[in-house]
Formats: sequence, C-alpha cells, structure tokens
Amino acid sequence: MATFGRGSKTKQWARLAMKLGLFLTDAKLWSSINNQLRDRADDISDAVRDTYEETSDRLEDARAAIRGERHGMGAFTSFVIGIGVGIGAGMLLAPVSGEEARSVIRDKAMGIKNKAMDMTESGTEDYSTGPSRFRTSATAPTGTTGD
Repeated sequence: MATFGRGSKTKQWARLAMKLGLFLTDAKLWSSINNQLRDRADDISDAVRDTYEETSDRLEDARAAIRGERHGMGAFTSFVIGIGVGIGAGMLLAPVSGEEARSVIRDKAMGIKNKAMDMTESGTEDYSTGPSRFRTSATAPTGTTGD
C-alpha cells in the first residue's frame, strides 16, 4: 500500500483533489462565473443585433436604389435649388444695377415662357391638319391600307 508521508506523491494529489473539489463547489465562484458569462452573452447579443440592423438598413437602401426610389431630394429639386442659388449669386455679383438685372431676368423668363407656349400650341394641333411630322400614314399597323 501507499504510504502517506509528508513528501509522497499520493498525498500531494489528494490535497490537490480536495482543493479542487472545494473550489468547484464554491457558490460565490459559480455566481461570479455565471454573471460574467451572462454579461458577455448580452454584449454579444447587442453587437449581433446592431450588426443585423445596420445590414438590414443597407439592404433596404440598396433595394430602393435598384428600384429607382430615392430618399431625400430628387434630381429635379436639386436642379431647381441650384438655379435659385445661381440667380442669387448672379444678382449679387452682377456689374449692373438691381433694376437692370431684374429687367434682364424678366425678359429671359418671358422668352422661355413664350417658347414653351408655342411648343404646346403646335403639339396640340389636329393630326390631319397639323404639321407633316404629326400626319399619320395610310398604312395600318397590320400592314393593310386604311380607308
């Protein structure tokens, strides 16, 4: 049989096993380990949730871009705002008086309005009496001649 002397290996192993048993049955130790594991699991859960939300937002933005839907200002709105800023800067930096600048702008706007009115009037004429570019051919889409 083994002897349990002061320096024997069996005695050292027995002491180690008893210390390990006491260590593993300590309630404070298990409570501390559980709290740390729970905290880390919550941190991981928060990180995963944040990553998921960010990815979902990016995918939704990509879907909207593919469909042609835009968020925020559209191209036309940006264009109109750019025109307004340009006119304002032009009026501030123009070498002519304010009255002359307003007169020039008014004349240009009226010219554009008149051109637009002429274009809409010529586009609404009857096909049979209108310009040649609006006349229909005598051939129907099926290849047969019309009445």
